[in-house]
Amino acid sequence: MKHCDSLETCPLFRKYKNDENKNYALVAFIKEYCKGDKHTDCVRRKLSKALGGPDKIPANMMPTGMPVFGTLRDDWPDEVKSLQITLKP
Repeated sequence: MKHCDSLETCPLFRKYKNDENKNYALVAFIKEYCKGDKHTDCVRRKLSKALGGPDKIPANMMPTGMPVFGTLRDDWPDEVKSLQITLKP
């Protein structure tokens, strides 16, 4: 099973890996998407490729394209919001 090559540099992983409140939910997503068979379905990864790199991808976007629980997508760039809808798994 291949894992995502961007795991260690992923803003989502870096931001929330030590957040005990969010970490429990993220562990399942990381296991399934980042270290599992769904790494090619990751919306973050698809958006990064479509937009030319990870710098435009919000740190609070889950691999499914939804915001991390307890956060909002209000400040996400419009191009991310529109592409995110079309790239959802």
